[in-house]
Amino acid sequence: MFARFQGTQAADASGCLTIGGLPAEHLASTFGTPLYVIDGAEVRARCREFLAAVKPFGGRVAYAAKANPAIGVLNLVHEEGCDADVASEGELEAALRAGYPPERIHLHGNAKSDGELRRAVEVGIGAVVIDSLLEVPRLARACTEVGRDQRVMLRLAPGVDPVTHEAIRTGQEDSKFGLNISSGAALEAAEAVASEQRLLLVGVHVHVGSQLMDADAIVDGARRAAEFAVSAREAFHEVEEVIAGGGFGIPYVPGEAPCPIGESVHRVAAAVRGEFDRAGLPMPTLTFEPGRYLVGTGGATLYRVMVRKSVPVQSATGERTYLSVDGGMADNPRPQMYGARYTAMNASRLCEPHDSEFRVAGRHCETDTLIPEAMLPEGTEAGDLLCVQGTGAYNFAMASNYNRYPRPAMVIVEDGEARLVVRRETLEDIFRCEEEAR
Repeated sequence: MFARFQGTQAADASGCLTIGGLPAEHLASTFGTPLYVIDGAEVRARCREFLAAVKPFGGRVAYAAKANPAIGVLNLVHEEGCDADVASEGELEAALRAGYPPERIHLHGNAKSDGELRRAVEVGIGAVVIDSLLEVPRLARACTEVGRDQRVMLRLAPGVDPVTHEAIRTGQEDSKFGLNISSGAALEAAEAVASEQRLLLVGVHVHVGSQLMDADAIVDGARRAAEFAVSAREAFHEVEEVIAGGGFGIPYVPGEAPCPIGESVHRVAAAVRGEFDRAGLPMPTLTFEPGRYLVGTGGATLYRVMVRKSVPVQSATGERTYLSVDGGMADNPRPQMYGARYTAMNASRLCEPHDSEFRVAGRHCETDTLIPEAMLPEGTEAGDLLCVQGTGAYNFAMASNYNRYPRPAMVIVEDGEARLVVRRETLEDIFRCEEEAR
């Protein structure tokens, strides 16, 4: 599949790729490959688009830090006026270091440690989103020890099964996430929170899944969350906020066409408002938690082709040509995890027709195919620079040291300047935490 330009990407006079006004080859030679490249202007544009969509009803946007928790990226999103939702103490620390006031952060997690709960209370986090009944007394104990009250919300399991990959569905009843509405677990948790003097129940949260091409499941989940909040309002300190989660998809490959974000959030807002209007209650603050939508299309990964090799196969052409690059599943495990699809372009030969099929593979001791059917120039060879599109979300976040490879660097490019926000790991970094054999 052929890749298309994203954000500020363009071809220069010599037919080579530029991002943020800088030649991709210059970025690769300066910072090395593989290289995560974040197009600052594209990320800012997506943030502004989402913020504009929620402005008519006074909604808020909280960036789902799990998508890309690099401090530089968090800071970029924070500058545009987004809040943050975090799912661990590490993500909380990253958000704080990026400049987020703690009151603009929500803490999620289905198995929070005592240390995470205590840290959240100590810093004065905006809300802890409770995921299980057992979490209630533990959080209350942390509040007592610290001597602080804590605003809390309930994550609900609304019984919504979205159309997406099984590995990224989270709103169904059979899920590790959230408090089941239909079983009564959500109401039991609400009453438990109400019985704790230090805990203030101020809202509900729902997240039904990821990479959704339409908003149907998000609308349904938010409506059910609002319906629960209305029915159980006696247990609430005040129903101040409904968080509808994220999950809004982006186009990774041709043919994927997500619903316009303005239309999607309008439908969600109408569903939530309807439940509160029927009960004669004021509309609470409606918050969305996009992650991939804000940073996905703003990211690209540059790889150097190391090997071109053709092998015989049973097909119309009788052969398959592999391009093995200097990265792979350690810097992007998503194709192996759940069949994520990507496109690529030859940054060195943009003006040549991208009409020949290649299999782009990684360098790891696995069959780590990055793109099974990449359309690239027929003359693509070792030494060429490939640009894989749409890697701003869940690539850096999921990267590992598999095969003891150091993790890549990350740069933010904007207005003709490149800023290193994550340096490339060294072998010393990899072995830093190990106790050597005596």
